[in-house]
Amino acid sequence: MASTAFRESPFLTGHHRPNRMEVEAPDLFVEGELPEDLAGVFYRNGAEPLYPPTHEDYHWFDGDGMVYAFYLAEGRVAMRNRWVRTDKLLLEMKAGRRLFGVHGNPMTSDPLAAGTRYNTANTNVILHGGKLLALMEGAPPVEMNPHTLETVGEHHYGGVITTTFSAHPTVDQHTGELINIGVLARHGGQAPEIRYDVIDSAGNPTKTEYIPIPHQTMMHTFFVTENFVVFPVTPLDVSVQRAISGGPMVAWDTERPTKLGVMPRDGGAADVRWFEAEPRHMMHQANVWEDGGRIVADVAAAEGTALFPDIDGRRRSHRETRQSLRRWTIDPAAPTDVLREVILNDRDIQFPRPDDRLMTRRSRHAFANSNLNSVDGRADGMDAVVRVDTETGAEDLYHFGDGAAAGELIFAPRLGGTDELDGYALTLVHRAGEAETELAVFEAAALAVGPVARVKVPFRIPSGFHCNYYSSDSPLYRQALGVG
Repeated sequence: MASTAFRESPFLTGHHRPNRMEVEAPDLFVEGELPEDLAGVFYRNGAEPLYPPTHEDYHWFDGDGMVYAFYLAEGRVAMRNRWVRTDKLLLEMKAGRRLFGVHGNPMTSDPLAAGTRYNTANTNVILHGGKLLALMEGAPPVEMNPHTLETVGEHHYGGVITTTFSAHPTVDQHTGELINIGVLARHGGQAPEIRYDVIDSAGNPTKTEYIPIPHQTMMHTFFVTENFVVFPVTPLDVSVQRAISGGPMVAWDTERPTKLGVMPRDGGAADVRWFEAEPRHMMHQANVWEDGGRIVADVAAAEGTALFPDIDGRRRSHRETRQSLRRWTIDPAAPTDVLREVILNDRDIQFPRPDDRLMTRRSRHAFANSNLNSVDGRADGMDAVVRVDTETGAEDLYHFGDGAAAGELIFAPRLGGTDELDGYALTLVHRAGEAETELAVFEAAALAVGPVARVKVPFRIPSGFHCNYYSSDSPLYRQALGVG
């Protein structure tokens, strides 16, 4: 049976329209000059469905994982991209069509999908323990070859992690540990809980704890400091029973507060203390650290979300739910369980990031993609990038022009560099009306000046999710790519 065309949908058209192809590009053209001290690999993951979805409304989070890798060395760039060949995708490739309902909805999945895990591995892609891992929070990580991007298969850590994994585990580069959570699916009255994992620098699990949580939620991220871990439970509610009754499986519950469970990194369920805040949508943080015994988290947050409907099926607009850069402060020693919130920068932002080497320790600068003029930054594209100095409030912004779609902005240290701004910032951007995509390279301390180099990709790369950069002199790069 021949493949059929994709129908109209905000996340299947425009910047999101799937290419459905894998490419090898050994030497891309560069406009400007790529710095000689920028050497390493830039990985990006995103949702690119191979087959048109079922009759349900398509959701951006539902496409098959497609990983792009840009290998930078000596002023030159090679690129390749590969689908993450999960068991789900392999089954659908064999059938020649989509078999799973949106988000794996069992009520709309084909009977042929029974017994195969819904794993898209489409959200993030990281190096740790010598492995390249493609991630989503509903399934185990999928290992890929860091050089060729060929899929190795699900990685279960010797049988310790066989269910869910975080899309945003924290790699503490001071200890080499990966701190992880898995939100465990619970149905039919079972108490919701998460699994908390500590994995050493060699990729061996050293600690696993099970933590009860207030309700079944989509915990897309969590916080890690030098001594604490924080589990954010937002009003996003997950209910298979609601889906079976014809409602949304993931929905915003306006009656729920946001709750944050604080636990020592070496603690267990009995050590968790829950703090409460006003209802907030929060899926990404720039960084989290400790200051005088308090936990400080710089996050992208809003009063609601347009990504999912409320429990009655109503959706808010992007304009109503713009995320700004906010600082949340929690005092584990305070007599009251109240979170303090201040807005650091009120621009419409997504995906804030620090210098990743400073995760779990104090940092000063937050890099993000931002939206100046598009109506819906998620569907139409975030058209700018920004760096915010969280101490002074100063911002450094570059606008790619109306109609552009810029991805996550990543700090890339220069070879031998140690300071927080000693390096570059990278993002993939598709400009309005262009047939090509560019990997834009900025001086990290001077975004407003514009890119110092533009690596030209001769086709449109669909908008995606998360990316990471690993300098060739970093331990994570050397461990995985066999250098040194």
